[in-house]
Amino acid sequence: MPYIIIGFLVIMIPLSSYLFFKRGKKKGMDDFLALLIKSGYDAKVKSFKTQNKIVKKGGIVFVGDSITQDFNVYEYFPDFLVYNRGIGGDTTKGLLERLDVSIFELEPKAVVLLMGTNDFAVLNDDINTIYDRMKEVCKTISMRLPNAKIYLESIYPVNPKMDIMSVGNRKNHHIEKLNELYQTIPNIIYVDLYHALLDENHLLHPKYTVEGLHINHEGYQLISSILKTFIKNETSK
Repeated sequence: MPYIIIGFLVIMIPLSSYLFFKRGKKKGMDDFLALLIKSGYDAKVKSFKTQNKIVKKGGIVFVGDSITQDFNVYEYFPDFLVYNRGIGGDTTKGLLERLDVSIFELEPKAVVLLMGTNDFAVLNDDINTIYDRMKEVCKTISMRLPNAKIYLESIYPVNPKMDIMSVGNRKNHHIEKLNELYQTIPNIIYVDLYHALLDENHLLHPKYTVEGLHINHEGYQLISSILKTFIKNETSK
């Protein structure tokens, strides 16, 4: 079944659904999109609850939106016990509501966080609001898992020259300012991937992205190599 990327959201839906979405009126489209996000979110959370009952505890959990969801951490980090808890279309607001099922039930020794880009596009939030929620996420993790390391990734850059519909209202200068704030969050290890992914024009490098927003195989290879320098001392399988 064909899939297409909805520009202003990090999520993929069937083409038939997108065509129906496109034909609707603005309010109807917004309601339809919200329903898609909620449906996908609920399905993922339900599957996480089931998986948490059978997986080995004490590994490294990767948490984020669809950029994390599409990250095959099991193959990129074969020497580590890892879990993928990415949900397409998620935001820092959604993450705050799923900390138990996505993190705490796994009793991880390390948490790798990547979240915030959808807050710009879906929630239309300002930089300080996004920062405050991510700070609350990290504070909660630090309190509940005092011995776990928290690796907070910078939000990745975008490239509107490739596909403005996919990038939507995300702006690199806003992302940079938010990343600067992320670095001030207590009890985290900040991982700067933003600058590693830039091209000479200070945009997301075309060789690392599908359409200016999502990451391709070469991008994930680079990201994995950088993350490994941080988590190399974490407990392996």
